[in-house]
Amino acid sequence: MKNNLYLLAFVAAALILVGSKCSPSPVTPTKTLPRAEESVTGQGEGDDLVGVKFVAYTNKAQGYSILRPDNWYWRHYIANEIKDMNPMVVDYFITDSNPLPGLGSEYLGKIVIEVSQLDLSQYAKPVSGLVMSDSFVGQVVAKRFAGERVNQSGEKQKVVEYQFSYKEKSYRLILNSGASMDDQAIFEQVVSSFKF
Repeated sequence: MKNNLYLLAFVAAALILVGSKCSPSPVTPTKTLPRAEESVTGQGEGDDLVGVKFVAYTNKAQGYSILRPDNWYWRHYIANEIKDMNPMVVDYFITDSNPLPGLGSEYLGKIVIEVSQLDLSQYAKPVSGLVMSDSFVGQVVAKRFAGERVNQSGEKQKVVEYQFSYKEKSYRLILNSGASMDDQAIFEQVVSSFKF
């Protein structure tokens, strides 16, 4: 009986010592994982472009691929997740260097790719007052809008937006924020990598 008590005391002491070395440490996510089944491919990955490493992302649902900033938060929303907020939008890809606020806020993220069933004329108001120029996105003729606007909080916001139609859908590639020159360079890299 005395030997069993010594054995029990020894095992308890060993568990306490081992347990003190195994304390959990907090985990901070480096990116938001997509809810929809989308693949992230390794094809076309950029090295250290504009001071940021880029990785390839393919949106199989809409048939496009881009290089997105690695280690940024990102999220892909599909039609059934969006329909209550905006039934004409069928797809969002959103990425930001900061945590994403979600669909209920005015600010979705620094870089947004929106695919909708709306005619591009429906987007005239959001880009009114911005400077328009002709451009290409993924070898498709596009319009590029750039400038500043005041958001609902009264803050000035740098905006760059590309708009084009492809296969009866409207595409908008949007840079939102008090974006720095680095953010603009990152956004332009995403735009230049866009392809169907």
